[in-house]
Amino acid sequence: MAHSRRNFVIAYMSLVLLPVMGLVGVLKHGHRLTAPLSVEGVWKVQADDARLAALPCGALVANADSTFTISQSGTYLVLDFNNRSKASVPAVLDGTTIKAAIAPAADKASDSDCGADRTLTLSATVDPQADPRSLVGMLSVNDCPSCTPVEVRAVRTPPVAKGAH
Repeated sequence: MAHSRRNFVIAYMSLVLLPVMGLVGVLKHGHRLTAPLSVEGVWKVQADDARLAALPCGALVANADSTFTISQSGTYLVLDFNNRSKASVPAVLDGTTIKAAIAPAADKASDSDCGADRTLTLSATVDPQADPRSLVGMLSVNDCPSCTPVEVRAVRTPPVAKGAH
């Protein structure tokens, strides 16, 4: 009988007490965690189209309807420029700063003004207090000292209400 009682105590400790202690530890230390800022959605761009088009590789982000879409998973983002280049660009959200490197695709790298070594760099800061949310940043070309960075502003468009017809 003592053997089965000892097995019961061991089973109880491993199946009940250890998970409860683990849950208490997670709750105690996890309360400091915060979710990253939400930037997912469609953004309306406000930029000087002439200056943007004048940048080498500027066609990668130039857009007839001046919008781009951000998909988000935690701090990792994908920027989709719905233009003729169909560029999808990985980006990172660090606090309120979005950083992305927009490299030309192989077929665009052969263009005279958009060499393979040229990369557009986007660095923008999101204003979490603005309603709707907005961002302000600079779009610059790496390895091009004569290229003037272009200021980019964007405002997130409100999501379409579900169930609305």
